[in-house]
Amino acid sequence: MSEPALAPGPRRGWRHLNLACLTALTAYSAAVGWQAQVVSYPLYRAVGDEEFAAYHQQYNKAIPLVVIVPGFASFLAGGAFYWTRPAEVPRSAALVVSAAGGASLVATVLWAIPMHDRLDRVGRSPGTIDSLLRANLLRTVALTGSTLTLIWSTWRSWGRTGAGRS
Repeated sequence: MSEPALAPGPRRGWRHLNLACLTALTAYSAAVGWQAQVVSYPLYRAVGDEEFAAYHQQYNKAIPLVVIVPGFASFLAGGAFYWTRPAEVPRSAALVVSAAGGASLVATVLWAIPMHDRLDRVGRSPGTIDSLLRANLLRTVALTGSTLTLIWSTWRSWGRTGAGRS
C-alpha cells in the first residue's frame, strides 16, 4: 500500500523562492506606502514652517534601509516578474505584477522624489504635500494590487503540491 503523504511533490526551484520573497517584499512595501499615506505625509502639515526643513532632513535620513531599499527592490523585482515567474503563474498575473512594479518605479522617480526635493528647497508647502500624497497613493495602490496578485499566485503555485494528496 502506498503512502500518498510520502510521495515526492513537484520540484521547487529558484522561481518559487523568488515568488515567495517577492510576495513578502511587495506586501511590506505596500504596508509602508499605506503608513506614509495615512500617517507620515499628512503629519507634514503639523510641522511648523520654521521646523519643517530640519524635520524633513531627519525623515530623509531615517528612511533608506526601511523604505527606499525595500521599495526599489520590490519595484525592480516586480517589474522583472513576468520573466521570472514559476510556470504555474499565468502570464496575465505576471503582467499585472510587472506593470505595478513599473508604475511604482515611475511614480517614485518622476513624481514622489521631485516632490520631496521641492519640499527640501521651498519648505513646507500644502500644494507639494498634496502632490506627494497623490504620487504615493498611485504607488501604494499599484503595490497593493501587486501584493494581492502575488498572494493569489503563491497560493496557486504552492497549493498545487497538495492537490493530489490525501
